[in-house]
Amino acid sequence: MGLLDDLKKNLGFAHKEQHKEAQTPAEAHPEARTDRPENAAVDPAADSTDDLVAESDTAAADAAAAEQAAAQAATEQAAAQAAAQQAAADAAAQQAAAEQAAAAQAAAARVTEVVVEPGDTLSGIAVQFGVDLGALIAANADTVPNPDLIYPGQVLRLP
Repeated sequence: MGLLDDLKKNLGFAHKEQHKEAQTPAEAHPEARTDRPENAAVDPAADSTDDLVAESDTAAADAAAAEQAAAQAATEQAAAQAAAQQAAADAAAQQAAAEQAAAAQAAAARVTEVVVEPGDTLSGIAVQFGVDLGALIAANADTVPNPDLIYPGQVLRLP
């Protein structure tokens, strides 16, 4: 058996050979057909080879279509992830803006001056209002020449 015969057998075309034996001599030998031009080449494996090529082309086209669909799905997934990240970034930016606005409002509502009451000290006032003692002394250097000596009724500016 030749290589071509083995190939036909493995591909399931062996039954065609058995069928050819039952045909008339003109049908069994395509080269004996009279309706074929004289200069046309006769290839007994051409029909099965054409079938294999067609099946191979179809399989390749299916594989290419599947690959294209997978690439498109990956692109769509990446776009969805990018949109989700953008939405998260927008939400974070809105939250930061809201926190900044709240901090600005709190700063505007903050006390800027305090009246000294009996028993107050500069360090006690600094702790009470959450300011630095050095900054409190510097802010009131013009009205409080001696930081160790303050009087009730004095107005102090908070830094």
